[in-house]
Amino acid sequence: MNQATVQLSQAQRKAYREQGYLIFRAAYGTDRVQSLIDAVERLIDRALAGECEIRWIDRERRLPNRIGHMLHPDKYDAAFAEWLDADIIPTIEAILEAPIRHSLFGMLASGGGQHYSTPWHRDLCRPGDTNEEAVLHRELVRHTQFNAPLKPGDRFLQIVPGSHARPSTQAEMAVYTDNPNGNMPGKITVELEPGDIVYYNANLWHRGLNPEGVLRWSVHTAFWRADIPVWQHESGQHEAMLTPGHLDDMPSRTRTCIQRYLDIYPEDTPLNARD
Repeated sequence: MNQATVQLSQAQRKAYREQGYLIFRAAYGTDRVQSLIDAVERLIDRALAGECEIRWIDRERRLPNRIGHMLHPDKYDAAFAEWLDADIIPTIEAILEAPIRHSLFGMLASGGGQHYSTPWHRDLCRPGDTNEEAVLHRELVRHTQFNAPLKPGDRFLQIVPGSHARPSTQAEMAVYTDNPNGNMPGKITVELEPGDIVYYNANLWHRGLNPEGVLRWSVHTAFWRADIPVWQHESGQHEAMLTPGHLDDMPSRTRTCIQRYLDIYPEDTPLNARD
């Protein structure tokens, strides 16, 4: 996927619309994976030196917790933007069939033998709410997010295919309200290796589960179509991105995606995407 544009097959488009996710195997090579690992290691070095702040699972063992805002000046590495330009942004524009803007860029991290789990959830709607169906239909092809593992054996994302396009069932709501860390009907586990990537709709029922605390580094990023206003959950990044000179050396696609975020940033309080 190193070409300037990406073409999806009709089957891929249909799968993303109906199932809410697409997996690309060996989407980029080992050199690209290693460049991203090296960039994260440099970020850890800066954090240990006090040049930026991240959360830790175990500082002495160089085990970071989840990291956010990795395109901000204190955490930025050129390897992140080079990857976005070459491999990611063209694919997302093919999936959404439109120009896109930046939303979030970070890394899901766990390890050290510490149990990790997130409850079942939908990111952009309130399950069971009266407006659930309307929000789900509104967001069918306006955004996407992805997980891209840097460590082998990534078996931590669970999803319910097709759930992004319909209201929650009674069985799903029972899990959500009574046992949010239990088994959700119809769930599958997404199995990935370094170089693989899964793009998915944030309104799929999904959760992260790593009961044994296996080492996990998975880049986790979200983009929206360029015409969609900045939402409450992705606000607050404009000051960092406006740091003088920060965008100047970024490759063109990444710089444009961030500039679109800045251009559409609201003057008033951003709206909640769940409303």
